[in-house]
Amino acid sequence: MTRKMIAALCLVLLSGLAQAADTRMAIDLNEEQKGFVLGHMRDMLEALTDAQQLLLAGDRDELQSRITRLQSHEQASRPKGMGQQIPPAFRAMAQSMRPHWQAIKNPATPESEVRQHMVDLMRVCNACHRTFAVQ
Repeated sequence: MTRKMIAALCLVLLSGLAQAADTRMAIDLNEEQKGFVLGHMRDMLEALTDAQQLLLAGDRDELQSRITRLQSHEQASRPKGMGQQIPPAFRAMAQSMRPHWQAIKNPATPESEVRQHMVDLMRVCNACHRTFAVQ
């Protein structure tokens, strides 16, 4: 066998092992729900990136507006019946993010606390991706 074939075979085998070792909790959703959840995850990541930039720029008014737009879009685009499809553990994780977004959005929250809430949100994001597999 050539080196390229051996390398390709190794990649296929390693990929199969990685998939077999996936012990995350499966979240089975229909296509509309899956699109919403994955889209909202992307929206939150973009909002968090924007929030960091706005905080660096000292624009707390736009920071508040940015988080309000994120929250409004989530409420407006949530598919009907979504709550019944989400397992309690996933729902609890999602709900644990709300106080962080509220604190970031609040102009009275000191900048050091806003930064800590941003870190805490990223920890929730990382924990979610380690724990759940949206399918």
